[in-house]
Amino acid sequence: MKKTITDDELTGNIRQMKYSTTDSAGTDYGYELSHYDAQGNLRKWEMYNEQHKPVKNIVYDFDDRGVLLEERLTQSDGTLVYKNTFYNNGQYKETCEYHNGDSYKTMYDEAGNVKTQFENEEVSEIEEDPYNEQWETKKVTDTDGSIMELVYYHSFGQLYDITKRKYNDQQQVLSELTYDSEDALAADKPDAIKINEYNEHHHLTMYTHDHADGAGGFHRTTFRYVFQYDDQHNWIEKVEMMNNKITGYEDLIQFIRKREIEYLSSSIH
Repeated sequence: MKKTITDDELTGNIRQMKYSTTDSAGTDYGYELSHYDAQGNLRKWEMYNEQHKPVKNIVYDFDDRGVLLEERLTQSDGTLVYKNTFYNNGQYKETCEYHNGDSYKTMYDEAGNVKTQFENEEVSEIEEDPYNEQWETKKVTDTDGSIMELVYYHSFGQLYDITKRKYNDQQQVLSELTYDSEDALAADKPDAIKINEYNEHHHLTMYTHDHADGAGGFHRTTFRYVFQYDDQHNWIEKVEMMNNKITGYEDLIQFIRKREIEYLSSSIH
């Protein structure tokens, strides 16, 4: 699908971004390279392993109007993993996957409905995913479309859970309470509570998750995120920490994410 600098939490005129990950022990998890055009569209994404050797890449092809036509995922040895084409409205037109010499193609109409499926270029029967329960959902939204209440039901009609949310002025979730029954909702006894905090750049800085322990209390896990920014207000380092019973309720660094951003002015921050 089409991706832009906004999807990657970037602003400004970006040419390229290098995204790398290490942990508190200094383990190198490799890096990713994202290449953008002048309109901010992602044109190519590359993954490199911990030895900094190429693993795979995705190429995005656009027409002169900036409409995504095709995306291709290829392994470093040139093996094609999948190729997808799109309608002008962004819906899939055709998806093709390749596994061990076999090919699987699906054709869609412009509304996203499956028209025909092929296996090794022969028409195959359209099958439903046996693991897709087609859960029914009911949504309650506010005037701007933000989901205030979300109710899930199993395919056989039994209630799964009820989620209530509150938002800030940027339509970011501040709190999310989940109830396992109508009675729990009426009594305001949530099974899980999630609280989010954000900084002035609208990035998540703390996420607290309380989950019922079955004995009237809660198990708490807190995730903290510490950012550093460049002069363009794009983050260039994010330290991710976890705090719960496993860590002795002390902040433990899990990962350190770094971004090297090259702007169209050829300056790197």
